[in-house]
Amino acid sequence: MVDANEYRLRIANANPAQLVVINFEMVIVFLDDGQIEKAKDALEQLVRSLNFEISLAHDFYEIYKYINELLITAQFSKDEVIVTQSVSEVRELMGTLLDGWRNVEKQVADLPPVAGESPKIYAGLTYSRDGQVDEYVDEGNNKGYMA
Repeated sequence: MVDANEYRLRIANANPAQLVVINFEMVIVFLDDGQIEKAKDALEQLVRSLNFEISLAHDFYEIYKYINELLITAQFSKDEVIVTQSVSEVRELMGTLLDGWRNVEKQVADLPPVAGESPKIYAGLTYSRDGQVDEYVDEGNNKGYMA
């Protein structure tokens, strides 16, 4: 089962390699929970993260495309044997890729979190005595929200 709060915290503090690892993990967890559509959504995030200016991205794209085909087969097949085989193959492929990305993650562990690159924005509404709404926005160098 996916612990949404755990993943939110990890995503908020993740560098680019860690985000890829999280997406791989989510595909596997969703498969374990029998949520094939959500597994496909997590796989789609991996596809969107590819930088096609790098030749290796094209190889990853072909692998992701094949995995997506397996997920579609598992989602729409009425034959339980085919469903089980497809899900098993996806798990195996994703596990192998996840192991590789975990090695990358260790090598770039000192990169700053992706979320740390965006500015902190404070915003709020106040109401004056005459019923008018005053808006306040302060874009500082910090990230997050303050109440």
